[in-house]
Amino acid sequence: MAISSQVLELDRKKRNQKANLRVLSKPRPWIWGFLSAMVLLIVLGIFVRVGFSALVVNNQRSLDRTITMISDASDVNRAHRFNISELESAQRIYKIAFASPEELIEGDLHGLGMITPSQVKYLTASGHISQERWKDTTISELDSGVNG
Repeated sequence: MAISSQVLELDRKKRNQKANLRVLSKPRPWIWGFLSAMVLLIVLGIFVRVGFSALVVNNQRSLDRTITMISDASDVNRAHRFNISELESAQRIYKIAFASPEELIEGDLHGLGMITPSQVKYLTASGHISQERWKDTTISELDSGVNG
């Protein structure tokens, strides 16, 4: 029995076709890609959230420090204003002004030795008196030397 070349050729083609054919499972690569992308987005979202929270906490700490500094400065300012109001009080000024220079008022502060005036003159400007004569003109006089 002689096998013709055509039969051999057909047999070889059938074997080649069968060799190239195989049964494939049905994997879904797009599902794996989608799931990988979702996991990556979730992890990235968590990192962004943690970074944002750290930034907020850092800025809040800085804001709290600034508010504390302002509060402390306000307390110091209030204390200084109180001290200034005590130093500027009329009673203290009169006490220092009319005390004798030998008298020690507070600390190393001595009195100024001022005296009460015997006469007080009040001048008001009027149109019929020239400015040169103002210092020589008495408008009204009070003879009391009381300090208020």
